[in-house]
Amino acid sequence: MKIEEYLDTLPKNLLSGEDVQLSEKSFREIFKLAEMNENDIFYHLGCGDEKGIEIAIKEFKVKKAVGIDSNSEKIQSAKESCKQKNIEAQLLCKNIEESDISDASVILFWFTDDKVINQMLEKIGRAHV
Repeated sequence: MKIEEYLDTLPKNLLSGEDVQLSEKSFREIFKLAEMNENDIFYHLGCGDEKGIEIAIKEFKVKKAVGIDSNSEKIQSAKESCKQKNIEAQLLCKNIEESDISDASVILFWFTDDKVINQMLEKIGRAHV
């Protein structure tokens, strides 16, 4: 399945950039599409809860998983959930535009603001030159 075909299967409110959490099934499909594995360092920008981080660690066995979100309540909740589930992840309450993602091999972000998208693409480009 091509990424364009996959995007057509997602709910329209998700594509509009509303604050919507991806389903576990969607995380798994995206991670499979990215061929994520134990050699990857995964960043989830705008992570909300820890579900994507949990799936990346437990099922795709990534080397490292980092969740970044500017919402301190979501990050605190994600930290507590990871602690309860004994999941080792780095969860940061930070502005993604100011975050260092240079060691990432897989980055998941879901923003519709062209400025933010272009900044992330520039960071990704510098990280993989």
